[in-house]
Amino acid sequence: MQNSPTVLIIADDTSFARDLSGRWQMERNVPAITVVSTELFHAAAEVECDLVIVGPVRQGRLPNLLNRIESGKHSVICVLETSEETHTIRKQYPRTLCLQKHESWTESLVLLAHECLKRIALAARLRKAEQSAGTMASQAALGRYMLEARHDFNNSLTSVLGNAELLIMDCIGLPDHARDQVKTIHEMSLHLHAVMQRFSSIAMEMQAVEKQSQDETERVSHASFVSS
Repeated sequence: MQNSPTVLIIADDTSFARDLSGRWQMERNVPAITVVSTELFHAAAEVECDLVIVGPVRQGRLPNLLNRIESGKHSVICVLETSEETHTIRKQYPRTLCLQKHESWTESLVLLAHECLKRIALAARLRKAEQSAGTMASQAALGRYMLEARHDFNNSLTSVLGNAELLIMDCIGLPDHARDQVKTIHEMSLHLHAVMQRFSSIAMEMQAVEKQSQDETERVSHASFVSS
């Protein structure tokens, strides 16, 4: 089960957070929402969330607020009152998505936030798929080596088994301890053959898993490209 995305709303105007949260409750998929003022945000040591939405804040606090947010890896949406503010913030903070407040601003903001969260989820899936593909590639390389070595190993093992069987069939002149040693060689050769069969099966499974991991990475990469 996947965790719900988390959204942090920073605003000194309580009506902003109330209106936005109320509109979001009308959606089928509602993220976990936390609301803080600028004072509480600056007092917090760490910010754990997927998306930060900045609303109206007290005069003079917005630059420091955005500086701190953009120093991290959070996606940011800033809602501004005027077109002049929007232009200024967009120029100074290129990572911040700016939305000018208008009559149906809650509709636009929820839609924009959903798109941001969708991209964040796709990026996380892509990173996970790439990490998994890297691990699978290493294991598959071992599997390919095992499959390539199997032929030479089986040839050598067949020779050992054949000679051991000949000695067992013609061991009348051998002392008892020598016959026991030949039988041990024969039994261990059979055991090694069984072990190699298991290794071969594991190697083939590794290659199949690697192929699945590569397909998943390509699928997620394509989905991320289409949504961008």
